[in-house]
Amino acid sequence: MKKWYLLAFMASAYIVTAQSADTLSTATILADGLEYSENRTLVDSTVQVLSDVATYLQKDSRFQIRQYAPGSVATLNLGGANSAQSRILWDGIDISSMASGVVDLSLVPSVLLSKQAVSSGANAALGAESGMIGGLDLGWNTSSKTFFSTAFGGNSIGMRSFVVQNGGEFSGVRYRSYIKTEQSDNSYQYTLGNNDFTMSGMEYSSLTLLQRYEGKLGRVRWNTNIWYTEGNKNSRGSILTSGSRNHLEDRIVRGLITAQKRDVKATLFYGKEWQSYTDTASFLNLRDTNTYDQFSLRLAKNTKNYSSSLVAAYVQGAGTSRNTAMAQLNASHVHTIGKKMSIAGKMSYWNKTVVGGAQVNWAGENKFGKHQITGGTFYRLPTINELYWIPGGNPDLLAERSFGAKYSLLKKWEGLSLFVSSDQLYFTNLIQWTPGTNGFWSPENIEQAYTSTSTLIGSYSNGHWFNELSFTHQYSRVISSVVPGNEGKTLLYRPDFNAVYTITYDAGSFDTQIRTHYLGQRQTLRDNSPLGTIPSELWMDVSLTTKVLSKVRLLATLHNITGAKRNFFLNYPMPGRYFSLTLQLNSKS
Repeated sequence: MKKWYLLAFMASAYIVTAQSADTLSTATILADGLEYSENRTLVDSTVQVLSDVATYLQKDSRFQIRQYAPGSVATLNLGGANSAQSRILWDGIDISSMASGVVDLSLVPSVLLSKQAVSSGANAALGAESGMIGGLDLGWNTSSKTFFSTAFGGNSIGMRSFVVQNGGEFSGVRYRSYIKTEQSDNSYQYTLGNNDFTMSGMEYSSLTLLQRYEGKLGRVRWNTNIWYTEGNKNSRGSILTSGSRNHLEDRIVRGLITAQKRDVKATLFYGKEWQSYTDTASFLNLRDTNTYDQFSLRLAKNTKNYSSSLVAAYVQGAGTSRNTAMAQLNASHVHTIGKKMSIAGKMSYWNKTVVGGAQVNWAGENKFGKHQITGGTFYRLPTINELYWIPGGNPDLLAERSFGAKYSLLKKWEGLSLFVSSDQLYFTNLIQWTPGTNGFWSPENIEQAYTSTSTLIGSYSNGHWFNELSFTHQYSRVISSVVPGNEGKTLLYRPDFNAVYTITYDAGSFDTQIRTHYLGQRQTLRDNSPLGTIPSELWMDVSLTTKVLSKVRLLATLHNITGAKRNFFLNYPMPGRYFSLTLQLNSKS
């Protein structure tokens, strides 16, 4: 009955006011998506060269990360969703693992982020052929201008990082390359009660290589991309299991080739991941080695009135915990009606089932600003791990569904801008891993939930001063569950509030920036017991960046200057006060 009520509500909204949406991939799919474009300060531009996505996007309150320690595995939470419900696109290809459903964002360099890379809320049907609640749009472009840049970074908890970038053009072919190596002892102080301790055994290292070429052959524009990443990460467990060591190794190679003639675009993608995980904290002394292969072909046609795409993908999972291969077909269509209306539909075939979704959109502008309203139904397909994990996979899982609506407003004055959005989403068939009678955990469609996410981002600049407040409130509750007593409980790890305030002063030769973060309390236990509640956290970073010479930039940051106690999970303390230095050398000023 609730489904029919929500569908009737959205149909009524379509008749009365029409609907519109921000998009997951504004640069690729839809041109009229209303989404916030980040203000990138001089400090942000410097950090972006060396940083990973998980670290960089802490400046955006819409984006919450889940990470045990700096450099450890990082996943995202957008608009009340879990990591598998959001999509990660790379030049229009969904690279979110069809095996595990997530991407480790600590291994994604932030140079792949545009100023409109983040999308959240009820927009999945416009941006990707699958997914339910938004995500990230990754990509970068080349330039005919030759450049060369190096950057060095380090901090007081043991991190050392080095990046080399260059680009230009030869024989009519533009190119761009990026190579980064980083390693860290990740050793830092923390306090437990009245005693001070040192966190150790959390070392990590990574190597990333990106290469892109662009050219033109007759009337066909083409580009090819290579992305290689290798990572090693240790975890000594929590402070309660300090004698245990977990070790994770990742090797990932991704290749992408695109050819476009007029309004038709074809993209071929291949990705392979090898992963090894050792967990000595488990009573099973778990040792898990697996490989994931993904082959995708995407055909798209973008015209003035519509955008259509068809994706065929082959996915294979092998190794210790699963051994299967599956095919997936996705189709999507966005059609513009007049100047303000658009409708979208998508459909997927996966695990011998067909799932579909639809969306209605309206976008307009008046004296109060730009407006966008959207409503629709979305879905998230089960992953290979959820279907065929050994032991415990459930091949009978249904796709997760959501029904939702979103309103967005963007208003600009001289020196001042304001962005407001509100998402209302109702989820059904949520997949949860639960303990079975055989002692192993297995995924089940056992819950329904409701999330409400509201965001306000305001910025003001006047001469030498820049101010920005990014504020997000989330309300997420389980509506019904087969687990007794779960009704009405907050979904795990979702903060009730998240806010970031940035103030920057430009003194000409240098910039001073103070960025304050607030993260509301989070629940880590399904019954929302106070024993698993992480209290709210408030911390502040102070940065000073200066151009010593026209081609040299130096950045110094004191992180968490108040030494606030921070945690991802109980018994996993984050660093207190520490500092970092970055030196960037550019061939052009």
